[in-house]
Amino acid sequence: MPLVDRVANVFHKVFQCDIDGFSPEATPENVPNWDSIGHMNLVAELETEFGRQFEIDDIMEMGSVGKILAILKAKGVAD
Repeated sequence: MPLVDRVANVFHKVFQCDIDGFSPEATPENVPNWDSIGHMNLVAELETEFGRQFEIDDIMEMGSVGKILAILKAKGVAD
């Protein structure tokens, strides 16, 4: 399964959002419930799904789906 689809599934699980039209441009401004608590739940679920630990700098940079994808790729997660 492509990386973007795996991330979309995590977003669906954490935020119960519709994954139709899910894109790397998605940000907290256009994803319901992506607030500070939602962000930490997202990070925890991403760590579980991808078996990677994120540093504070990584977590702070996760301001869009595109940035999350880039961080995962930098941590060796294959597309």
